[in-house]
Amino acid sequence: MELVRQKNIATYITFPIVDADGDTVTGATGLDSEIDTFSDGVAPDGLTDCTNEATEIGTTGIYYLSLTQAEMNADYIYIQIKTTS
Repeated sequence: MELVRQKNIATYITFPIVDADGDTVTGATGLDSEIDTFSDGVAPDGLTDCTNEATEIGTTGIYYLSLTQAEMNADYIYIQIKTTS
């Protein structure tokens, strides 16, 4: 998924977590939110922990992640969310 957001502005992103059949997963456990940021002319340098972790919206299987202003201060931002469920 690719989103266009304002640089250097804290933001929320929303996304579903789905299982192998494409069904949304409610109550996902062991959530781990990671980020890699880079700019034009600079290669990505690896994932690090996000300031915040993903959180489910009610019991919908839709989750949100709050990204800080500092995390959004890059030309390119790659987010990876892992779950143990």
